[in-house]
Amino acid sequence: MGEEIRTFLEKRHISMTKASGLLYMVSLFAGFLVHRSIRKHVQLPVISPEEDKADDNRIETVGRLLEYECKQLGIETDEIMNELVVPMVGHKALMEPILTKVYEMFDSLILSDSFREPTEAQIDNVELWGDSLAHYVDRKEEYFQAVQELFTLVLAASQSSLDDQPQHMDHHARLEEIKKTYEIEPDDFEKLRRRATEFYRIAFAKYLSMVFQPVREEVDEKLLKAGSTPQR
Repeated sequence: MGEEIRTFLEKRHISMTKASGLLYMVSLFAGFLVHRSIRKHVQLPVISPEEDKADDNRIETVGRLLEYECKQLGIETDEIMNELVVPMVGHKALMEPILTKVYEMFDSLILSDSFREPTEAQIDNVELWGDSLAHYVDRKEEYFQAVQELFTLVLAASQSSLDDQPQHMDHHARLEEIKKTYEIEPDDFEKLRRRATEFYRIAFAKYLSMVFQPVREEVDEKLLKAGSTPQR
């Protein structure tokens, strides 16, 4: 976005140095919007309502300070939003590093106790899923292994969307292979697919929140604790 920012400022005869406070607020505001855009795109569940509410307060604070900086420079806030902030939300160069960090965090998850323990605890939770697995009691390990492989398949499909030349994957053939390997009946297999997908969405939401946490902390430490007073 460097070129876009320079062009925007040059048109208004404003130096990068003079606009440093404005650009800082733009980066923070865009950060929150990018985070929410990814959550919406991947259809992630809410894992921390309290943090979401706190984010609303943070966005309000950053928005208020963004308006202040615009006023000091004689710029309309709508101009900043339309020409700089909103374009950043869908900017591939900004979103890819975030998604890459999230995917890197998955690398050590699938074979760890952090995956096995919650999966085994929740895989046949009737209250959570609204249904039960017909043969889980007798085949716990096979069912866990199947969910593990289904989870990996969902992850691989999601990661391939980042590649400029995504690898071809016969998703249907891989599903059939997993079902055949563990000899799981169709009804239970579809239930396991649903569970694996939801486990993935929960893990993605957790890791995305962790990647985004430094932005929250920066707002809390530098803006909220300072009483939302711009430092000039």
